[in-house]
This record gives sequence, C-alpha cells and structure tokens, in this order.
Amino acid sequence: MKKSDARQLDHKTREAIRIRAIQRVEAGESPEQVIKSLGYHRSCIYEWVAKYNAGGIEALKTKKITGRPTKFKAEDLCKLYHMIVDKDPLQYKFAFALWTREMIQELIDKEFKVSMSLVIVVNKKRTPQLSGKL
Repeated sequence: MKKSDARQLDHKTREAIRIRAIQRVEAGESPEQVIKSLGYHRSCIYEWVAKYNAGGIEALKTKKITGRPTKFKAEDLCKLYHMIVDKDPLQYKFAFALWTREMIQELIDKEFKVSMSLVIVVNKKRTPQLSGKL
C-alpha cells in the first residue's frame, strides 16, 4: 500500500486536519491513536499540541505563504516587451541585429536598474504569461 503525502493536500485541508486532530485529543482520545489514524508521523501531533497550547486554534491555522517579492513590475514587463518587439538591438546601440539573452539582460540592467541572471531573463515558464498580459 502506497503512503499518501500530506504535502500534496491544499492548505485549508491540512488546517482542517490539524484542528480536527487537536479536537479529538481535547476530547480525550490518545494523541498516538489520533495521529496514527491520520497517517502522519507521530511527532506531528505533539508539535500541533504545543502550538495549540501556546496560541489556541489560531496557531493551527494556515499562514499565507508570501515568497520572494518580484524584481519586475507588470508595467515594466510590458515596457520591456515593447522595447524588444518594436525595435531591433541596433537601435539600442548593440553590435548585433538579433536579440540574445545577454542583450536582453543588459537592456534590463540599463533601462530598469534591475540585475537578473540569464536563467531568469528567458524563463520558459514565464514566457507565455508575458504575451497574455499585454
């Protein structure tokens, strides 16, 4: 039988599982039995109990995951798109007439004062989003 991975569940579902588990423990059920029935590692229930004791139900609720802030605003991305599509590199005093990643990286640095790695400059995951926002 394959074990399920709770990390694949959405945040609200995991929050509900934590709260329900604590409610069962508060009702008198053994923490070991509760966590075993949920299929989690036994140390999880004790972490949840400690959080609950320190901050109540609020401590078990899902926190917003923010991530790193973007370096580039949507309007800057739109402006960059038009700079690349509407003009060729020679108009920006580059030595070659076809755009390269290095040229785009340099253009971003000059025009927007944002330094980006070559990997980020042409990220295939982001490319379709670029044309959809313009």
